[in-house]
Parts: sequence; C-alpha cells; structure tokens
Amino acid sequence: MTESSPVLVENLPGVVVVRIVAETINESNLAAVRSAVALAGEQSPGDVVAMDMAKVGFMPSVSLGGLIQLSQLFKSRKQRFLLVGLQPGVREMLVLTRLDRVFEIRAGLSEI
Repeated sequence: MTESSPVLVENLPGVVVVRIVAETINESNLAAVRSAVALAGEQSPGDVVAMDMAKVGFMPSVSLGGLIQLSQLFKSRKQRFLLVGLQPGVREMLVLTRLDRVFEIRAGLSEI
C-alpha cells in the first residue's frame, strides 16, 4: 500500500491483519478502507480477516454501512471477519446500534 493509504496489511499464519492507520473512518477514506479489506480477504481466501481498529477513535454513521457491507461480503465468501482492538467510543456505538451482534469482536489479536 502507499504511504497515504489508510490501512496496512500484514499476513500472519492463518490470519490477515488489516490495520487501520487513520484515526477515523469517514466518507473521505471509507471506500479505500473497504476496498483494501475486501482485497486482503480475496487474496487469502482460507484465512481469517482481522480488521485492527485500535487507532480509530471515531466513526460517523456512514462508516457503519461500510462495515456492514464488508461483513456481508465475507459471509458470502464463507470467510471469517472480525473487528479487533476497538476503542471504547467505537465499541459503545456498535453496542448502541446493536451491531455488536452482527460483528465478531475481539479485544486483541491474541484472542483470534
């Protein structure tokens, strides 16, 4: 990925970690994030895809739609997709919208 990319992809045994390096996922970077995560999963179809969101402190509601689209994509591929390292505000937003029931969420990569 280029320096301006909002993500870094790391391939580990059995897991593709997509680290979000931006502090927010919003309308300006959502398409790039979604496309990078989808591509990482496509390139490693047998692996778990873990979206590491430890640096993301804020997500507007438009970003939730992008995460839901990713979840549906990975379900259609029968590929496990999880959100990792959520900051309290982001996790609370998922709980309030009940999307914590849609996503597999883990505190850290060691829990995968």
